[in-house]
Amino acid sequence: MSDAEDYMSDKFLQGSEKSTSSSLIYRHADKRKFELLKKKKQIEAKLDEKNSLKHIEEENREAGLSSAITSSNKGYEMIMKMGYKPGHGIGKTESGRTEPINLDIKLDRQGLGKQNERKGRKNKNNIFNDKLDNKSMKDFRDRIAQKRKEQLLKTDLYKSQKICQKLDMQQEIIKPKEIWFWLPQDDENSDSEKDDDFFPINEKLEILTKYLREKYFYCIWCGVAFLDEKDLVDNCPGNERNDH
Repeated sequence: MSDAEDYMSDKFLQGSEKSTSSSLIYRHADKRKFELLKKKKQIEAKLDEKNSLKHIEEENREAGLSSAITSSNKGYEMIMKMGYKPGHGIGKTESGRTEPINLDIKLDRQGLGKQNERKGRKNKNNIFNDKLDNKSMKDFRDRIAQKRKEQLLKTDLYKSQKICQKLDMQQEIIKPKEIWFWLPQDDENSDSEKDDDFFPINEKLEILTKYLREKYFYCIWCGVAFLDEKDLVDNCPGNERNDH
């Protein structure tokens, strides 16, 4: 190299690169990176090979399962010697299977029966939830039915008290047989309220209905005062709402 050459020129730098040792070029970090890249390529190559083999095995398996067993198969020869006829069921009475049992390929790494266990657990949960839903719905319907029944009892009792008060007053009765036979008055004291709460609504209605039928031959559901007891028995369906 002549003295006139510029030490910063391309020619000078290229010459310097050729004279540099390989140990300076491939430093430790570069070597590590190169080794990792090489290892990665080896792993990818193995995975590609494995996937291709797996794909080939699946194709071969599907082809084998989709095709019928030929007469050259050893197992086929054995069952033919035992009396099997193609197209007929197996067994002495030929009532058995006509097709082989389907092969269930297990592709996951879970233990045998794990999937069935999950299905069973899921079915149990579904059954349990269905029972809860049915029970909740039944309880809801029962509450609605009970509220409706109580409301009807209150309505019938109110009608009975109103007509009882009217009929008693027509007979110039100034005081009811029981304090709750008439509609509640504003001037009732606490003792009267206690007497009023002594019987439940259904018993009050039953007692008051009996009183109206025996004394006045009156039925609140028919809305009629009959002529006498015979007329009441012959023409009134019964002494309860459901009879009407």
